Amino acid sequence: MIHKLTMGHFDVEGLKERRLSVLRPLDMGVVRRLLKELGTVSEDGRLALGGHAVEAKDGYIVCPWLMAERVLATEEFARRLQQETGCVLYDAARREVVTLDEMAEW
Repeated sequence: MIHKLTMGHFDVEGLKERRLSVLRPLDMGVVRRLLKELGTVSEDGRLALGGHAVEAKDGYIVCPWLMAERVLATEEFARRLQQETGCVLYDAARREVVTLDEMAEW
């Protein structure tokens, strides 16, 4: 199973009920800066981490995370994005908010 990490400022109580409710949008300037440092932003605006596409949604992003192997670029990106913005990390496949400590143990 492929797990994607969804990152944004969400209503955590809503996530427990499988409702993705964005409280405020991510700062896309921070997102793009970190992606340029840890991944790629193509000339036409496509975003990628570890060679895998990053989806920019309305106020949040979805990144590849657990596949055949862990996408370490996503983990570092998530760590830095959360430190800078205080965003929530959510694994929709497991229906769980993910902490940085849990991420380090995968």
